[in-house]
Parts: sequence; C-alpha cells; structure tokens
Amino acid sequence: MNCSICGAGHFPAPARGKATPAGERSCPYQGVPYTELRAGHDQLYFGRWRRTDATSIDLRKAYQQLERLLHAIAVSIEKEDIPAARLDLGKAFEALHTAGPGEEGPEVRYLDHALSYAHRVIGDLLHEKGLPPHAPADFAEWYDAGEVPFREDW
Repeated sequence: MNCSICGAGHFPAPARGKATPAGERSCPYQGVPYTELRAGHDQLYFGRWRRTDATSIDLRKAYQQLERLLHAIAVSIEKEDIPAARLDLGKAFEALHTAGPGEEGPEVRYLDHALSYAHRVIGDLLHEKGLPPHAPADFAEWYDAGEVPFREDW
C-alpha cells in the first residue's frame, strides 16, 4: 500500500519494531520539500531490483518507476534556473535509455547510474533552496533496507 502523503511504498511506521508515538507523523517525508521526488527516489534506492535475487520483472518495474521519477523531476526543474540540474537530468535520461528494457530486463548498472543522477538533481534543487542534500540513509528504517548494496558505507 502506498503512503497517502508521499505516494511511496514504505512502512507506515519505522521498521525494526519502533512504534510511531501518538501525535507524530506517520510519513517520514511529511513536510519536507520535494516530497514526491525524495520518496520516489528512496523507493527505488531501497527497491527489490537492487537485491541479488532480483528478477527481470523487478528490473522492468524499476525501469518504469525510474522513468516516472525522471519525468516528475523534469516537471519540477522546468520552473528553476539550475543548469547543473538540467545537465544531470539529461545524463539520467541517457543512462535510463542505455539501460533499455531488454529481454532479460534493463541493465542494472545503467539503472543505478540513472538513479544516481536523479539523486544529484534532487540535491541541486534542495541546494538552491539552501537546504541540506537528500540522504536516503535517513529514511532507511522506513524501508526493507537489509540487502541494499554498499549499505556499510553509510
């Protein structure tokens, strides 16, 4: 089930047995700038397609989700004058198209490149507003993040 605030498929309360205290928000993205973009990024970042047991169906779903995220980002930067964000968005689309749908599903490394460029664009948008960059690790407890590659580098 997707969150009514951000649209992402995260847990309704933090994982690892933590309960959300009465009166606290039930969505980690509530009230943060670029809610949908950040939640969409993290849903992909913590997605099943990045696991070692991902199937071609997982990869195709990730490709479609990433395509939707990039289009949403494109709409968000239409109103902004941030050349670096536009350049990174172009690179994200290029990586996504290089990943291609393919018979076995898109190529993982290019999906990952596209997601990284999307993260950079979100960071550029936040920086332009004088805000700190988006850090997926801050939202990990809201996702099933046990098998995300490179998690030990956080």
